Amino acid sequence: MTMAVCFKCGVIKFGAFVPCPKCHDCPETEDDLALSLAMTDHYFDMPTLEQIGASVRDGKPPKLDPETHAQLVDTIRSSGMLVKRQGMAKEASKTSESSSTNRPWWKFWKWRRA
Repeated sequence: MTMAVCFKCGVIKFGAFVPCPKCHDCPETEDDLALSLAMTDHYFDMPTLEQIGASVRDGKPPKLDPETHAQLVDTIRSSGMLVKRQGMAKEASKTSESSSTNRPWWKFWKWRRA
């Protein structure tokens, strides 16, 4: 289980790269992904994550030192996470565009008379 701090509002959430249940923001850039990954229970215990969350809520998000930032960005790049997320965003965009031109969701069947 991965508990994480939302990089925008400081809420504790399940998963570093998922949308926040409170502010609905989601990390998209390498910097946001690196910060989100750093603020997880992989690196900190829950009391520390709660302190980090309070700091974010107070407008003082943590800053990653250059070495840690570089290591986390390398991890993200080697996993292909950014490319996968961009691909999912493009697919979601296509789906929402095409669904507006499709027929209503309840018309997924055709009635036939015997």
